[in-house]
Amino acid sequence: MRLNDFDLSEDPFPIVPDGPVHNWAGREDLKEDLLDLVQGVRARDIGVTEFAVLHGELGAGKSHALRFLKTRITDESAKPEGDFRSLAIYIERPRVANKLNFLELQRYIIRQIGRDRIAGYAHEVHEHISTRARAIAAEKGMPPGGDLTSFRSLAVEEFRPNDRAMVKLLDATKLDDHKLYSFLLGEAGAPQGDYEQKVDSDFMAAKAISDLFRILTSDRRDAPPILESIYLFIDESELLLEAKASESELVFAGLREMINGLPYRFCLILSFSAATALIEALMPTHLIKRMTRHYIEVPTLSDDEAVEFVRAQLNTFRDPASQWYGTFYPFTEEAVRRIVANQNSITPRTLFMAAKRVLERALRKENLQPGDEITEEMADSILMR
Repeated sequence: MRLNDFDLSEDPFPIVPDGPVHNWAGREDLKEDLLDLVQGVRARDIGVTEFAVLHGELGAGKSHALRFLKTRITDESAKPEGDFRSLAIYIERPRVANKLNFLELQRYIIRQIGRDRIAGYAHEVHEHISTRARAIAAEKGMPPGGDLTSFRSLAVEEFRPNDRAMVKLLDATKLDDHKLYSFLLGEAGAPQGDYEQKVDSDFMAAKAISDLFRILTSDRRDAPPILESIYLFIDESELLLEAKASESELVFAGLREMINGLPYRFCLILSFSAATALIEALMPTHLIKRMTRHYIEVPTLSDDEAVEFVRAQLNTFRDPASQWYGTFYPFTEEAVRRIVANQNSITPRTLFMAAKRVLERALRKENLQPGDEITEEMADSILMR
């Protein structure tokens, strides 16, 4: 028996989702608060940087919430607010290599963005400098077709002084994106001399990535920013509380330097499966003081929230033209309510595990056939085994 026999395109209850998350799980007021946070970062007139911390018990839905936000920002089919034209990066945990430090985290972020996308950003900067150089040359009476070298320098000078090194780098490496990518990964020095050091320390990693992000989100003369906003979501940050202080401090210090270099249009959200008291005790004060919101708790689900979440999750993987669309099929509503009532603490994770167990055993042991439904009695029998 296959899931598509029940009008389901794939497993509706992934324990560790690795794709887009379209369905919100939890309190609507929390959803609206988080969407307001990401919307505020992209505001064209202000776009102030936000740094927030999500916390809650293991499995409460923090990962789900972060993946949901990333989907709303990056998935074309999930943007009721309009096109974000933004970059969102979700990282499952802060340890992304054997060494735990900000340098490795920065390299991971650069790889997540990817060489092709970075090359595209360099192309946009190059084209902007070319356009501005031609405009400046025309203003000074130079006929079309003349040498624009000096005017390109004038175009670069329209950017703020601390932005010019990255602008020059992006402009100059447009035709050789490998050099740019290698520099950002710390594999080689800068192909031109404004950066005197390689990206081989936490300090240089924070400087390089904040310079890049700042250029991508900065206003340009006679042109909008390349990106409206940039979002970085780091999950399972309790690992930093459990790590050696000498290691976690490197990550925290790098995050601080990155935030310092990005005063506008940047959003950092860390999630912790830990109480706020523990976070307060172990996260450095210099980073806590940079939080722009109070700690945001992700509570467990109520019974009704959990039931509606299961319905929405099932219908995400079902054709809207299906006769079963909008229903709990192949469950009855009573079966879903029985699954929910069986949970001591209702979280997306525990809910998915229980619903998956009931569905799998109904198919394998109860010989559930297309058109049949999992009843409350069947669900109860499976759960009690």
